Amino acid sequence: MDSVYCLLRKGWFKATPEEVVRQNILQYLTQKLDFPLSQIVIEQSLKDMPHLSLSSTRFPNRRADIVCYAKNIHPQYELFPLLLVECKAVKLQPQVILQATGYNFYLKAKYVALANKQEIRLGWYDSDLKSYRFVNNLYPYHTLINALSNKIIN
Repeated sequence: MDSVYCLLRKGWFKATPEEVVRQNILQYLTQKLDFPLSQIVIEQSLKDMPHLSLSSTRFPNRRADIVCYAKNIHPQYELFPLLLVECKAVKLQPQVILQATGYNFYLKAKYVALANKQEIRLGWYDSDLKSYRFVNNLYPYHTLINALSNKIIN
């Protein structure tokens, strides 16, 4: 397989190991976990994120693999990042967590997920512990939305 089709970008892309993971996760998010395709961006620069575009902050020149937005989860923005997904072709080592949470320092997504071919881990910032907590699972879109208001996960 030399290329993979991206539902979101509506085109064929070189089937690098990381791109294959990205496309598999995108399909999983939209087809199994009911994330709306219209509220997902792929490979978008931090400075181009809608809620950050007017900020005077200097952002690192980095791209987020997948960002899933949700409506009405932030008082100032109609759409706000619900989930940041970092896709890797390698084992999910501690430096992958540091990379994803570093991106999220700027992005401010409510949840962070780490994914490779074998596993998916979901994390959120625990203000009591003052660090991220991760579980070996990824929940459906509406479960994550409901967890925000009911404080189930975070």
